[in-house]
This record gives sequence, C-alpha cells and structure tokens, in this order.
Amino acid sequence: MIKKTIHTKGHFKSINIGNTFSIKTTNESLFISHEDIEKNKASGKGVDCPGFYPYQTIKSNEIILRENQEFPNWMQFQKNREVEGVNCNFLFNGNTTEQKRILRSMLYTQFVVVPPSSYLNRTTDCQQYIKETGFITSSLTEEEENFPIAYSIVVYKHIEQVERLLRSIYRPQNVYCIHCDKKADNTFKQALKGITSCFDNVFMSTRSISVTWGDTSCLTPDMECMKDLWRHKKWKYFINLTGQEFPLRTNLELVRILKTYNGANNLEGTVKRALTLRWEGLPPPPHGIRPIHGSVHIVVNRKFVEYILFNKVAKDFFNWTKNTKHASEIFFNTLNYNPQLNISGSYKGVPETDCTSNPFLTRFKNWGPSSPFFNWPCHGKIVRQICIFGVGDLPLLAKRPEMFANKFYLNYQPYTLKCMDQLMFNRTREEYFNGFKLDIAKYQSLEFIKNAI
Repeated sequence: MIKKTIHTKGHFKSINIGNTFSIKTTNESLFISHEDIEKNKASGKGVDCPGFYPYQTIKSNEIILRENQEFPNWMQFQKNREVEGVNCNFLFNGNTTEQKRILRSMLYTQFVVVPPSSYLNRTTDCQQYIKETGFITSSLTEEEENFPIAYSIVVYKHIEQVERLLRSIYRPQNVYCIHCDKKADNTFKQALKGITSCFDNVFMSTRSISVTWGDTSCLTPDMECMKDLWRHKKWKYFINLTGQEFPLRTNLELVRILKTYNGANNLEGTVKRALTLRWEGLPPPPHGIRPIHGSVHIVVNRKFVEYILFNKVAKDFFNWTKNTKHASEIFFNTLNYNPQLNISGSYKGVPETDCTSNPFLTRFKNWGPSSPFFNWPCHGKIVRQICIFGVGDLPLLAKRPEMFANKFYLNYQPYTLKCMDQLMFNRTREEYFNGFKLDIAKYQSLEFIKNAI
C-alpha cells in the first residue's frame, strides 16, 4: 500500500520519506526576524532561511491522468527510482546507522567514473540512449507544456554529472543552452555534442568563452546563451545553472512557483553587505545607476532578458562592469534593483534580500560562517568557503524551499547526488499520479512579488 504524500506548512523537525513523503512539522512562524538572525549568529546556531514548504498533495481523483504516454521510458516511469546499495530514504531521515555504513563503504569502494569517451558511442543511437538513461520525454501535464522554461548551463568537466543535471530538469517543452568552457578537454566537448545531438531542444552555445574566475568572462557565458535562447519564442522564464548544481524542485513545482511570481524576478541584492571594493576607484556607472551586489544565480522573465540583450542602457552598464571584479555578481543584480530603469519584473523596494519578507529563493548554498543569514553545519567538505554537500546534508536538502542547490561533486560522496536524483524523480512521479497544490498566499506575501515592476 502506497502512502499519500502530505506536504503541510511549517518548519521541518524531521522527515520520513518512504515511497513518498511524510513530514512532521511544528507551528513555527513562516519567516524569522533579523533579531533572531543576529541572536543565532552570535550563538553559532544555524538559521532557517526562509524555511517554508508551501506544497500540499491532492487526491488522485481530483486530477486527470493522461492515459496515452508517448515517451519511450514510460514503463520506467511507472516505478520509483532506487539507488543500488544504499537506502536513500534512511539517509533523508537522518538515520545515523545508514550514514555511517555508507561513509565507511565509500572509503573502501572506488567510484567508477563514466568517461566522456563512452558517450561518443552511446549517443550514436539516440533512441536507445534516451531510453537507457531515463530522460522524461513527455511534458507530463498540460500546465507544464504551456509554461516552458529556458536554461543556461555553464560547464567544463565531469560529463556524467552534467548528464545527471540535464536529465533531472529535462522536459521537451523547455529549452537548454549548454556553454562549454573553451579550455575544456576536447573529448568532453565531443561527449556534450553527442548528448545534445539527441534532443531538438538542447544545444551548445554558438560561441564558447574561455572563462577566468573573477573577471567578465564569468558573466559572458550566460549572455551568450541568452542570445541563443532568444531565438526560441515561447519560453516564459530564464534560469542560469552550472554543472555542479541540482534541482530541489520538480519541473511542475517550478512552473507553479514561476506562475505565482507573475513576472517578478528573483535575484539576490544588497547595499548593506555589498563588497564595494569590487568597483572602488571606478567612475560612476552610466545613466545614474546604483551598483548592487548579489549572487550570480538568477531567475528572470523573458522581457528582462530582452532588455539585457537589446537596450542601450544595459549595454552601457555592461561595458562599465568590464572594469569591476566579479562582474557576474553585479550586472544582473544591479539592473534588477534600479527601479528607475523600469525593467520588467525588477524590484522597486529597498534593495536588500533577507530571511523575512524578501527571500532569495533561486539557490541554496551553504556558505557556513561567511554567510550573513545562516551557519549550517557542513557534512561534506568546504572548498573555497562553500560546502560541497555530503550524505549527512541530505535531510537539510530535502526540506529546503529554494529551486536549486549548489554545490555537488559526483566524485565526492557520490551517494549524495544519486539520492537527490532519486528524490526528484520519485517526487515527479508522486506529483503526476497524485497531484499537489501550491499555497499561493505564501508567495503572494513576498516583497519581490508584491513590488515588482
């Protein structure tokens, strides 16, 4: 007997994931105050930011199931995905016995990496490749079919991990631009070309950039993909990703969330916490623009992308950012938080994302002590100040409300990413067969939605 999924409001105290999900919650408030943030920072405690999960399933007799499926792996979709050799449900539950067992096993088990060269052979028969890898080649629902999303994916290594990311977010109505670093290994590039050749809506960017950390070349790949994606007329929102990220939301959840955004963009932005040294000594930006610092990760509507590509103000400001440090953390954010520019979906309130009413829901990253909002324990390892997630982080990842998480290494505690893959696939099945409802009111109360241009 399969249990019904129950997604209820509140903060998670524990998670029990069987074939689907059962969740224990408390009646804590939806958001936390700045005072609580400061108290928890002072005491070294983690802060739940923002910590809500506004989903609820509905009974299967309340939705219409599609009878005739056209995608070749329909039989695979009938069953839950299970990772061999590990009980992912136990790991998501925080079962310490299973955590210790898996950590010990990974010490003595060599992880077999699928080399790029294998993809050159596997993708010669695209139909067989798609069937074997389990890509979902149906839009699944009419709602998803009518709300296509555009993605840029910036990559340079680890072809198997890139494939897993693409598979997890792939739907035939969406469109995907993959930018491969010009410095990447040639076999890796050829493997990517093999994969993209099997899909009409997945392609390599027309222009490839040699990316150098910290300069404008980190920004340019997304811009190049925007140009290529613009030729596809139907998509509603643009999301940028890297090859070391993974979704926390299913495609249907993303569609419901973005529809609730109603054209609003979600980008991180701050003046109080801005690293102004990155543009110190430069002349003022053109057109009276006020520089805003934030994350490179963005969710923006189509008209925002149009402004970036074709508006002279955006082009002038882009040229100004060429002399800054880490332009990728300045350009998009600044355009979104200068309301006098009147850009579609941009924010006309105070340019400060926070954990109370203006949260950054695009990406979850565990920066540890360097974060202004939360200091989660990292159960993986720290690389350049950011947590590379391990199996001990799975309970936290399962309850995060953001769209995507950063960062994963498939060759480090590989069961972390494999279990996340299982979770997203099985949740997709659960939503398809049983449906779910989104608590729209929780989103409508957010400042970046209420105060969008």
